[in-house]
Amino acid sequence: MTTEHVLELAVCTVADKEQALAARRQAMQAVARYPGFVSWRAVTACETADMLADLVEWENLDAAQAAGNRVMTDPEFAPYMAAISSVQLMQHFRTEQQI
Repeated sequence: MTTEHVLELAVCTVADKEQALAARRQAMQAVARYPGFVSWRAVTACETADMLADLVEWENLDAAQAAGNRVMTDPEFAPYMAAISSVQLMQHFRTEQQI
């Protein structure tokens, strides 16, 4: 990963975890075809059963923002959006340092 890439961190809660995980797999396949996509790390909280987080890497902020607009109307992403009860955090970050 270069420092030019942007990391998008989304933390959310879901009502039905199994349904959300299945919907997230479908969303990941869709987003993998978006321009500027680099990677997606999907994680689940250890201590909070209904919390998921997604760390998505983009080539740049423009690609990340364009994807954010596109997921709102992408039918392949809709089931994941519907599975999310609330969004705790949705933010873009640049890597300052890495070891």
